[in-house]
Amino acid sequence: MERGRARSARDWPGTGEAAARFVPGYGNLAPGYGNPSEAADMTLRQENVSSWDANVATKPRRPLALPITGLILLAVLTPLQEYWAAQVLLVPLLLIIPGIILLRILRVPGEAVATNPVYLPSASLVLLMSSGLAVDLIGPHLGITQPLRMLPLLVGLEIVCMVLLACSVNARPETEIPWDSLSRPASQAWPLILPLLGAAGALRLNSGHSDHVAVIALSASVGLLVVGFLLAPKFNEIVSAVIVYATSLSMLWSFSLRGDLVYGFDIASEYYALQQTAQAGVWHVVHPGDAYGAMLSVTVLPTELHALTGISTLLVFKVVYPAIAALFPVAVYSLSRRVLARRWAFLASGLVIMQQPFYQEFPALARQEIATVLFVALVSAILDATATRRTQWALVSLLSLGMVVSHYSTTYLAITLFAIAVVLQFAVSWFKRVARVNGAMVLALVVSLTAAFLWYGTLTKSTSNVSQFVVATQQHGLNLLPNHSGNLLKSYLQGEETQELSASQYQKYISSYYAAHMPYVTPLPQADLPQYALQPAVDPTPSVTWQLGASVVNLATLLIQQLTNLLAGIGALVLAFRRKVPGIARQVGIVALAGMVILALVRVSGTIAEAYNPERAFLQMMIVLGAAVCWLLPGLGARWKLTRPAILTVCAGSLAVFMAASSGLSNVLLGGATDTNLANSFGDYQDFDMSAPEIASATWLNNAAPPGQIIYADYYAQLRLTTVVGDRPAVLGDITPETLDQNSWVYASRTNIVNNIAQSDTGGYYAIYSFPKSFLEAYFNTVYTNGTSEVFHR
Repeated sequence: MERGRARSARDWPGTGEAAARFVPGYGNLAPGYGNPSEAADMTLRQENVSSWDANVATKPRRPLALPITGLILLAVLTPLQEYWAAQVLLVPLLLIIPGIILLRILRVPGEAVATNPVYLPSASLVLLMSSGLAVDLIGPHLGITQPLRMLPLLVGLEIVCMVLLACSVNARPETEIPWDSLSRPASQAWPLILPLLGAAGALRLNSGHSDHVAVIALSASVGLLVVGFLLAPKFNEIVSAVIVYATSLSMLWSFSLRGDLVYGFDIASEYYALQQTAQAGVWHVVHPGDAYGAMLSVTVLPTELHALTGISTLLVFKVVYPAIAALFPVAVYSLSRRVLARRWAFLASGLVIMQQPFYQEFPALARQEIATVLFVALVSAILDATATRRTQWALVSLLSLGMVVSHYSTTYLAITLFAIAVVLQFAVSWFKRVARVNGAMVLALVVSLTAAFLWYGTLTKSTSNVSQFVVATQQHGLNLLPNHSGNLLKSYLQGEETQELSASQYQKYISSYYAAHMPYVTPLPQADLPQYALQPAVDPTPSVTWQLGASVVNLATLLIQQLTNLLAGIGALVLAFRRKVPGIARQVGIVALAGMVILALVRVSGTIAEAYNPERAFLQMMIVLGAAVCWLLPGLGARWKLTRPAILTVCAGSLAVFMAASSGLSNVLLGGATDTNLANSFGDYQDFDMSAPEIASATWLNNAAPPGQIIYADYYAQLRLTTVVGDRPAVLGDITPETLDQNSWVYASRTNIVNNIAQSDTGGYYAIYSFPKSFLEAYFNTVYTNGTSEVFHR
């Protein structure tokens, strides 16, 4: 009974003797409930270690045994990569062993690694990219024309790891990771059944089976997340973290494993860059105007994982990268645990998992999957007070460099966040108890900014995205709420979305647009005949069977999302400015407040929103906003005891409703379209699920069409074409009679041919209309067909 009461007290801060114990190592961080002494903080820091079941006093007698054994296994298993069992073992070895070695040489305390598990794979990613890049650059000078092959990469990685390991022989015992915390791992790994279920659901849909398994997996994900929140005080830290990881991975795999090729839009170009690198066996530094080929996260790193494990490049993107991205919510949980009780830190991670951009967009953005994991590890390192300054700054520098070479947009977002946070902290320090400057954050800002300038500009020359943003800013300024139409509130809530036109409106718009901007296009004289006017597409979306229920769910999701935004803003302000807030909480509040400034700018500026997706920016800012959102909730329960059941019910219900609605699970019950994770039809499936026949027709077209000739492929078809041809010149996206050049080639996807739907997106406007097949069949020849995809040419 005493244990149960103690757990309850920790969960609701400010109640009884345990008020200062629920956040080990940092005192009572609930707003307005006590301020423990430094001596108490030291005691609580030890409780933090014990909460992970880590016995600091007992250290391994042979601290180098694990990394040395791991390196031996890598050397033995890599030549055996043709066997699937070796592949299964090689992936975790590559994501763990290099990280152990790098963190050891940096003297990162084992306690910090145990409480921030994202450090380990992040360090491995940094070391893998570094060794792979070194082999790629040095290999040609040694006569190795294809350095990105198994043997050179394995030798390079082993040499780098052995040198670092030799330099870390004298590392202090505190650097040892407390592996004893993994006692009874089998009993703590039971949630990992869930990702296997999610994968099975996706693969069954690929085979043409029903969505039953996918629905079960999705329902289990929602249920486990809610149960994990409600029962968090009864679970230990490891089980809670595993639940977060398992739920995240199940959701990610439910999308990434769909289709015969990669799922998503940007990843099509990323996959093309990966294929080019893997086939050539070498990566070249200079990539003028090529923001994909310049990123190591989609070139050198996946090629290295492919070469060392034997896993195909396709599965690296579809399986391995989502397994890495699933660490993002786990890192949010670990970071939130510094200022929140276990239940509320779990809720903070749940706020990440329930966002549609996380599980639907992340699998379609390979470079951002890697960069975001490094970004959250970087923020964790900046706010980590367990290491010495030298160790912290070294870790911050390496993580910053890894983020820069992984994704440009994430880097720009991080630079902006750190710059605003530095200014805010300096301002807050004049009237609140906080240091004038966070040295680690300033270092991250300087390193990221300098590395971005050198990598994107001087070395790879891939700054075309920056140039486009500068031009847009010069032409339109910030372009505040360009779509408000007199309703500012509605515009703010909806964001700056591309405007949709009807088929007839788009026909007038796009014909005049081509006349002004595409003078080299010569349409056929018959293009303006009335019988070939664009027609509205038949909407294949099933109707809603219970309109009232669907309306209630839609309203609830809107309210939950806006309440989350409101709590994030209030929580950030309270953490940053309230008087009785410890240093670590105030630091989190200042960074969260900087994140709110960024989100406000992205939300109201059309120029910034066009350069960076607002929903994706919100997701990445949840690194710190998650803790801010959940900060006020336990305080309310501590002050008004009767509100506790209501708070738990509302939080659990909101988590379940929002996740069910955003994932499409509610549409299974209420009717309406579902996304690719649950269907083999409708919009999302038409957009991103690529089939083998479509890729075959795109490959044929790329070989048949001479260089320089105009190829037309609409929004749906361009995605398939990009995976084969990359950024081929003279590819246009508007398949309408009045915009088709009379000597062009036209590539039609499954959606165009089978569903009779086309979509064009040009100049800030888009339209969905019937595919003009009658015009094409009348005046063009069908030069290739395989039943679901066709190519036309005159």
